[in-house]
Amino acid sequence: MRQNEEAQIHILEMLTLFWLFFMSATFLIRIQVPDAPSVAHDAALEIAGDDAFRYGIGLEAEASGENRLSELLESGELDEACQLLQDYIVAGKEANCWLAQNSGTSAPYGNTGTPAGETVTVHHLLANDEHSWTVTLDVWNRGGGA
Repeated sequence: MRQNEEAQIHILEMLTLFWLFFMSATFLIRIQVPDAPSVAHDAALEIAGDDAFRYGIGLEAEASGENRLSELLESGELDEACQLLQDYIVAGKEANCWLAQNSGTSAPYGNTGTPAGETVTVHHLLANDEHSWTVTLDVWNRGGGA
């Protein structure tokens, strides 16, 4: 007789545990979790920055150097180098350009503006014979919208 009572208690314990787990799961399922923000917005800004950089290194140098961007950086025409990149940012987007030589501090060059919304920062390292340049573009949508 004693064994049957212990079996009944184990069954009651199991039912109680099942009920606790079921109610916990029900509680967790009811929690409203917001959807993750779309990465398409950020990707469009990142692609715009990458395209501008690829455009700058894709142009042939006018006098000396591997490409037009490297030529401008090595000749000290930093505003012109940034302007070259900023001019190629796709319509509807704007960018601030920051440059740093070797391990120096980045400084803004070219036209600078105030972002009207979220920005995406695109970094590229450009190595020349004597120096390495960190080219940074902060890209945002004109007007702050998508």
